[in-house]
Amino acid sequence: MKQQPLIKRRIVVTVICAIVLICLIYFTARDRDRLSIAERVAREIFSPIARGASKIVREISSWASYLASIGETKAENERLRSELDALRHENLQMDEAVRENERLKVLLDFKDVLGGSAVVAKVSYRDPGNWLDSVVINKGSDDGVSSGYPVVTDRGVVGRTTSVTCNTATVVLAVDSRSAVGGIDVRSRDLVLVEGLGDGSGLLHVRPLGAENDLEPGDVIITSGLGGVYPRGYVLGDIISVEPGKYGVSKSAFARPRVDFDRLDEVLVLADQIEGTLGEMQ
Repeated sequence: MKQQPLIKRRIVVTVICAIVLICLIYFTARDRDRLSIAERVAREIFSPIARGASKIVREISSWASYLASIGETKAENERLRSELDALRHENLQMDEAVRENERLKVLLDFKDVLGGSAVVAKVSYRDPGNWLDSVVINKGSDDGVSSGYPVVTDRGVVGRTTSVTCNTATVVLAVDSRSAVGGIDVRSRDLVLVEGLGDGSGLLHVRPLGAENDLEPGDVIITSGLGGVYPRGYVLGDIISVEPGKYGVSKSAFARPRVDFDRLDEVLVLADQIEGTLGEMQ
C-alpha cells in the first residue's frame, strides 16, 4: 500500500518532465532572435542527439533507396534482355527472309531463261537416316508434278521425283546409289554414265560408255538427254580424279556435283523436257 503514493509521484514527475520537455522543444524551435538560458541549455543537450538521429535516418533512407534501386535495375535488365532477344530473333528472321528471296530470285531468273513449264518447290524435310539419299518437296500432283520428273537448280542436276502425293513429292538425289544419269563430257564429247556413290562422300562415279575415251580432271559432265528422264545440258559435276580400269582397258572417274546437297532449299521441277543452257557454256 505504501508503494502506491510513490508510484503516483513518479507518474506525476514523469508527466511534468514530459510537459517541460515538449515546451522546451516548442519554444526552442520557434524563430526568435534571443533564447532563454533554459532554451540554450536544452538546445545544446538535444542537438547532438538530433544530429545522430538525423544521420541514422539518412543512412536508413539511403540503404532503402539503394535496395529499391537494385530491384528496379534487375527488373530493367530483365526487360532489356528480353527486348534484345526479341530483336535478335526478328533480325535472324529478316536475314533468313532476305537470303531466301535472293535464292528464289536466282531460281526464277533461271526458270525464265529455260522457258517451258517448271515448278518452283521448297525442300520441306529430309530423312535424318538418309540425309543425302532423298528429300521431300512441298509440291505434288495438285501443282502438276508427277513421278519421274527431273529436278534441277541453277547449279545443276538435283535428282528425280519418285512417290508423289497431292502436295508433296520425294526426290531421289543424284548422289544416291539408286541414281544413274546419262552424261557427256563437254570437252571430249565422250558419253558416260553418272551414278551416285551413296557412301556419304557426296561424289559421283563417272563410267565411260566407250572403250576409247578421254576423261581428264577438270572436265565438266552434263546430261546427254539420252536417258529419257533428264533433258540435255544440265551440269552433273566436275571430274576431280581419273583412275585406270581393270587391265588398263578403260577408265573411270569421280566427279563433284556443283549442287550443294547439304544446303538444298529451293529447286525447280521440270514438267517439260526443257533443255539446259549452262552446261554447254562451260
